[in-house]
Amino acid sequence: MTCCVILHNMILKDERGMNLEFFYDNVGSRVNPARDPNRIRAFLQTYKEIENADTHFQFQENLIEHHWQRAGQ
Repeated sequence: MTCCVILHNMILKDERGMNLEFFYDNVGSRVNPARDPNRIRAFLQTYKEIENADTHFQFQENLIEHHWQRAGQ
């Protein structure tokens, strides 16, 4: 999302004052988002775990350990 915002701002800055014509009719296709309740529940559960300070710290420790195992000591 951040990348999209940055690119959008760069385009606006680059094209400012050029008075370009633009037509968005019949461009692309509509997107229907998939709403899988199981994926939503899994996302919310993971989010709650990350918000938990103890779990967050454990994830952080596991990641550090994983990098040490891959890169060596």
